Amino acid sequence: MLSEEKIKLMTKLAVYEKHTGKKTMKLTKFFQMDYVGWNMLKTGVAVTVGYCMLAAAYVVYHLEQFVEGIYTMDYMELAREFASKYVVLLIVYMTVTFLFYNVKYSRGMKSLKRYQKNLEKVGRDSEESVKSREV
Repeated sequence: MLSEEKIKLMTKLAVYEKHTGKKTMKLTKFFQMDYVGWNMLKTGVAVTVGYCMLAAAYVVYHLEQFVEGIYTMDYMELAREFASKYVVLLIVYMTVTFLFYNVKYSRGMKSLKRYQKNLEKVGRDSEESVKSREV
């Protein structure tokens, strides 16, 4: 017979597998630094594309000023300003991404370890009940 505690544990495991487990089990495919690095790369590309779009929108919005000052404007200073803002934005986003995905990976792996321990407990209980029936 199944004990009430074992049924509760099996139900808890099934709920975990259905909801949280789907996402966290994907973490087992990666080492921590690979997972964090991949997400940092995606963030870096997204920040770069977004910043280029914003810079292009800024230039289009101020196109009249650029055309009027075509010979007098210091384009190197403007480029340095855009580049410095880009670097600061990229550093901020990369730092946040690094911290976020490190914590997410660590919590996910802890969650998977608890899940694995509960699975082992259910397995041991099943083996013990089979052995007790054989005797």
